[in-house]
Amino acid sequence: MAHAILPSADLTPEFNALLKERGAPSAAGRKSVDADALEGFLSEAYRINSHMSRLHRELRDVRQAYLSTAQPRRSLGRSAPGQPRVLTDREREEVDANAKQMIRELNAGIRALDEAEQLRRETEMVVMRGKFAGGLSALSKWASGGAAATKSTEHAAAEARARQTDVHRDGVVWFLRQRLEQCCRTQQDMMETRLTREMNKSRVFMPPTLADFVTSAKAGPSLGSRTGDPYEAAARQGLTEEQIHMFEEDNKDMMKHYESKLDKVRTAEKSLVEISELQSLLVNNLATQSTHIEQLVADSLSTTDNVGGGNKQLKKAAQRPSAARYTFFAASGLCAFLVLWDLLI
Repeated sequence: MAHAILPSADLTPEFNALLKERGAPSAAGRKSVDADALEGFLSEAYRINSHMSRLHRELRDVRQAYLSTAQPRRSLGRSAPGQPRVLTDREREEVDANAKQMIRELNAGIRALDEAEQLRRETEMVVMRGKFAGGLSALSKWASGGAAATKSTEHAAAEARARQTDVHRDGVVWFLRQRLEQCCRTQQDMMETRLTREMNKSRVFMPPTLADFVTSAKAGPSLGSRTGDPYEAAARQGLTEEQIHMFEEDNKDMMKHYESKLDKVRTAEKSLVEISELQSLLVNNLATQSTHIEQLVADSLSTTDNVGGGNKQLKKAAQRPSAARYTFFAASGLCAFLVLWDLLI
């Protein structure tokens, strides 16, 4: 069963009703977004999302033909518009290979986007640390009577903005990984259904005594040569050499047919294992990303309390006696005394 990714319902009216209750301006609804006009991170995210949408749409379109167990017709002309298309085994394998390759490339693109975002965060933290924890900044905090470890209001606000940006971009990466996991799940569901139908089809067309027939066909000559089975000898007496040769050829053709069926099942199982490994990797990445987002959200929610506490500490620091203030007054008095002393002498 194909999994829908994008919601089909427009929840803008309900959202505007909630905004109206709180006295906030209403939303304008969906707008077309120009990915080229966005900054690098969101532009790349929109590009990856568009590729995933196309992949999921292609998988849904080819699903019926992919899962059909009918034999493809050998005709030179194209099928009629109303006639369902039937894929050959080679075309099914190409669908599997292309889907897995596309999923790997999209996963690599998401991972590269996440690594670039991590590098941007580290660079931003270094710049912020140099801006707010430099020598002049620390000296101004000491002169104002505050502790050097206390963050200023501007510093706390900058960290809050950076944390909100981190939460938003982590949410974007999580959304991309979730959509890719859904595409992977759709492909896995198609492959599992195909494998189940192939195995059921093989069981239906296989006679109940085929296994015994194949076993006796393999072990019969050697067993007869060793034991001299009289029933086998009697059966051979009633058949001509041409009939025996024809039965042997039919037996070989039947064995080749079922070996071919077995190879198809093995190929489908191998592809299913590969897509299952990809899905497990994506699920693990989603779990890690969700934990990180929850931690960032918790840190973001505590930022307001930290800023409020920092403002209170700054007010208390401004009210209590400052060593820097006393030093300034003492130095000013000493300078004035020296100037007056020089004038008097």
